Order: sequence, then C-alpha cells, then structure tokens
Amino acid sequence: MLKSELINGVSQGTLGIISRKIGDKKLAEQILQNNFTAVGLCQGDVVSILIASDIAEKTSSVVVSEVNGICPQHIICLAIFGDVTSVEASLAAIESRLNTK
Repeated sequence: MLKSELINGVSQGTLGIISRKIGDKKLAEQILQNNFTAVGLCQGDVVSILIASDIAEKTSSVVVSEVNGICPQHIICLAIFGDVTSVEASLAAIESRLNTK
C-alpha cells in the first residue's frame, strides 16, 4: 500500500531538508532554486514508487526524485515538486492507480 501526502505552500526550510536527502546534487540545487509551491510525498515499496514516479511525470509538469532514508524494510520515499495543481493531479492519478488494487 502506498501512503501519500501533499504539502501545500511548502517552506524553504522543508525544501532544504528534502534537498539534502536527494542523491542527485544537481537536482537538489534545482529544487532549492525553483519556486515550487507544493510537494507531494509518497512512501511505499520500490515497485510502487517507480510506478508512482512514472505516473506523476506523465500526468503533470512536475519534478520527481527519490528521497533517501534508512529503512530496513525496503520502503522508499518519492518527492513530487511543482505547483499545487500539478502536484495534486499527480497524486490523484497515483492514488487512483495504486491504492485501489
């Protein structure tokens, strides 16, 4: 099961925390330099997160990235960056596809 949340009006501090957890430093810099107004966070197993990432990018104009953490159960996190409408549309599409099975 995939868990997802929306942060509307995301703060620079939160973007900073997330950017430090992203392995791709070029993307981390991009996140800090853009004016993203929302972040969608999805947590789940590797397969679900890969599918969620693909759905998000195909649904809206968003930037996606894995958020690194330490989890022995192979649960990972996906961050979806963009404007509120785009992130909401991506999360709705992901939830529609992955949470109803």
